[in-house]
Amino acid sequence: PRSRIARLQTMLAIIDFFLQITLRRRGPEDLPDSRFLLLLSALCYVVVQLFLALPIYSLSLLLFRSLLIDIGLLCVCVWGLLWLTRHMSRSGQTLTAFFGTGALLGVLMLPFNYWLDAQSVPGQPAMLPTAGLLAIVSWSLVVNGHIFARALSIPFVAGIMLSLAYFFLIYLV
Repeated sequence: PRSRIARLQTMLAIIDFFLQITLRRRGPEDLPDSRFLLLLSALCYVVVQLFLALPIYSLSLLLFRSLLIDIGLLCVCVWGLLWLTRHMSRSGQTLTAFFGTGALLGVLMLPFNYWLDAQSVPGQPAMLPTAGLLAIVSWSLVVNGHIFARALSIPFVAGIMLSLAYFFLIYLV
């Protein structure tokens, strides 16, 4: 029982850490440079993204291809930007921050996503779930801008611009 409590406390501490990043109180540099945490956050991100994309793609090859493209593009963009700014040593922490906060915000999107899917009646706009999704997507742009800014040591406004550019890039791809 004690080890379960310790594991639960550790999990809650990790979730709280990602929550602090989403609230812009901490940055990716505050995360431990841990390969285990990177893999755990990436796994959580993939699972949440899988559930978010299920109503669109159902279980298909296209679903898994879109997840691979999402992860691959994020990694390439982060590594490329960190390489350009000579901050490659921050890659693990930065990707962990993106995956962890993406998973956390994705969990918040799930109810709105499925609510929207359940209300998809032609000619009838589903305003509340759409507004909820828009609010979370907007905040995720702010969070990603915060992570970019801290990881690349650039102004927050520049981080927001990178976040928007990445959003449009992933949308186009």
